[in-house]
Amino acid sequence: MHLVVDGFNLIYKIPELEEYMYANRLRDARVGLLRILESYSQKLKSSKVHVFFDGKKEKGNETREDSYGKIHVYFSQDQKADDLIKDYIKYSPRPGDLYVVTSDQEILAFAKRLGTKPILSEEFAKKIELALAEKPQAEEKDPKEKLSPGEILYWKELFKKGK
Repeated sequence: MHLVVDGFNLIYKIPELEEYMYANRLRDARVGLLRILESYSQKLKSSKVHVFFDGKKEKGNETREDSYGKIHVYFSQDQKADDLIKDYIKYSPRPGDLYVVTSDQEILAFAKRLGTKPILSEEFAKKIELALAEKPQAEEKDPKEKLSPGEILYWKELFKKGK
C-alpha cells in the first residue's frame, strides 16, 4: 500500500488531534498524526507513507522534507500542500498504486483523473480507528484448540495430586 496523505485534512477528522489544533498546539497535532500513521502502517505492513503539510515545520525552519520513522514528511513552505500532493501524483511512475487520503474536492478530482485510489479522510480515519482497535492476531485463539472434556479431567486430576 502506498499512501499519500493530506496531513491537516486528516488531522481535523481525528477528534483528539483536532483538539490540539483548536488549542494552537500544531506540533502536537502533527506528531500525533505521524504516530498514528506509523502504528497503522506497521499493523498493515504498508510499504510507503507520504504525508504533506501546509507551511513550515517550525517558524524559521526551511526544511521541505523530513522523515518520521519510515514515513516521508513534506512541508509546503510558502506553497499550498495541495500543489505538492498534485505534483507527487502527477510525477509518480505508477499513480494507480497510490491511495490518496483527502477530503479536498480539487485533489480528489485530480487524483481520480490520474487513476489513483482516492479515500475520503473521514473514511480513512475510521479505518485507522478500527485497525488500531483490533487485537493482534497472535492473541486470538483458534476455537479448535479447546481442550476436550477428557483432557480437562486429566489436568484437574494432575493438579489435585500436586504433580
